[in-house]
Amino acid sequence: MTVRNAVIPNGDETRETDIAIVDGRIAAIGADLPRDGEEIDAEGLLVLPGAIDPHVHFFDPGYTHKESFPAASAAAAMGGVTTVVDMPDTSIPMATDGETVRAKRDHIQKRSLIDFGLFGGVSGLLCDDKLGERMAEMAPLVLAVKTYATSGADFFPRVNDYQYAQVMEVAQKNDVIILVHAEDPDYVLPATELADKSSNSPLDFYRTRPELAEILSVLTVTEVARYYGTQLHIVHLGTTRAAEIVAGMDNVTGETCPQYLQFDCDDFERIGAPLKITPPVKGPNEKAQLWEMLADGRIDYIASDHAPGTVDEKNTGSIWTDYSGIPGCPVVFLYALSEGYLSGRLSLSRLVEITSARAARRFCIDDRKGSIALGKDADLVFVNTEETTTYLAAESPTQGKVTPWDGMKFKGRVERTILRGKTIYDSNSGITGQEGDGAFLAPAR
Repeated sequence: MTVRNAVIPNGDETRETDIAIVDGRIAAIGADLPRDGEEIDAEGLLVLPGAIDPHVHFFDPGYTHKESFPAASAAAAMGGVTTVVDMPDTSIPMATDGETVRAKRDHIQKRSLIDFGLFGGVSGLLCDDKLGERMAEMAPLVLAVKTYATSGADFFPRVNDYQYAQVMEVAQKNDVIILVHAEDPDYVLPATELADKSSNSPLDFYRTRPELAEILSVLTVTEVARYYGTQLHIVHLGTTRAAEIVAGMDNVTGETCPQYLQFDCDDFERIGAPLKITPPVKGPNEKAQLWEMLADGRIDYIASDHAPGTVDEKNTGSIWTDYSGIPGCPVVFLYALSEGYLSGRLSLSRLVEITSARAARRFCIDDRKGSIALGKDADLVFVNTEETTTYLAAESPTQGKVTPWDGMKFKGRVERTILRGKTIYDSNSGITGQEGDGAFLAPAR
């Protein structure tokens, strides 16, 4: 296969070239490549590396009434995403040792339209004398290991400070990255207990998990990681000060999400449950500063934290019991393209970094993913920068229909998505990929 007339990134500029694809990998990049087999004309389109969404909850297997890999991966492909990394705790079995990781991998392998990696998990219940054994089993299979400083689920309880010391020490010995959902339990739990539950105000929910709750947690876990020399990653940063702490450390990275860049607590009060997430969106002053930090590299990349709830779960009648989570994978790349690059907040090279290259490096899959380069997987997204996309949840394959993104208009349109040389989405034909097209990604540590 040969892609003709592709306009690809060349630093912050672009260059027009042909791309030859052999056995799913990029075999040549240059002008006037020999004709050999199928050809795709990319005239007038910007061709970028397929996006990586390194933080999703696709709820499969176990909770497929909420979401599934066939539905979510199809929606991802429509949005230019060719690789996702799925979280460990929102599936049955939870991915917490070698056996459960392999079982989840084998199940998803038959169902995903796109490539996928897995995160393992450690909860407070698993910080026992088998912790080292479990970590060693997972290390060759998972891209990192997820923990919660504050957990909203009884089945996957938080890791306390003493347990974090155990986890960090064992992770360092096994060359494993630890992920942290950073909200301080000594703030969140008492604040939630004392909150006036008769109030149905989203602002009251936000006040139980404000900026300070994130800052205190990040201060603690980064110091534990510094002590043991452990590689640490903070997920879904929504607070500038917390992001500054992360940026100041050599062994710690961080991500933010489109929802923290687009919405704030005033929007939460207006929109209500469709925007309820944990950590919640923060004060109005955070958004512009988070954009600046994402643009200059102090925040490493962007991820969706895709975690839809059903219509009933998102509409219980109380903000305190409404499900906390939103679908985001279908728009994460479009959002970065539209509100980042095409709106002038991001350079072209930074767009590539935050949507694919940086996550690929962080999780040791950059031997295959993250750039348009010789020998890399031919994961490509073809973008018409002159058109627009209106995201309509009813028309997306995802099962997540309750979303603050519904009806939002984005600059740019995904015309085609290619996974390892195969077209899995085309704007004229729709989804052309099949369940089982996706491949499992283990880290190349």
